[in-house]
Amino acid sequence: MSAAQMNIRMDSALKASGNAVIAELGYTPSQVVRALWEFATVQGTLPPALTHLLRGDQTVDAVGNDAPNRASGGAAIVSTFYQKVGIEGPVDGAVDYDELRELAAAEQLEKWGLA
Repeated sequence: MSAAQMNIRMDSALKASGNAVIAELGYTPSQVVRALWEFATVQGTLPPALTHLLRGDQTVDAVGNDAPNRASGGAAIVSTFYQKVGIEGPVDGAVDYDELRELAAAEQLEKWGLA
């Protein structure tokens, strides 16, 4: 394998802080760049989180999940399931965590015959 050198320009503070994080993770900048190039070559795309970062999308988490859209999609799946099996859906509005915990505890005690 013949080696090729890459030269890029970036802010010196960004380079220093990035190198520090990469070193703390146990890698070298060259290893990280090679891994990115290998990913792009094998997958034919960039990692989703990197693609969103390059587009300036701030609603995406570190692994590329579009959190707001995934949450509303999940709620729609649950709602559809409730309708299909005839379960009454939850009442709209905020649910108190302490109340849910108490209801779950009471339900478990009933199952155990202790209520």
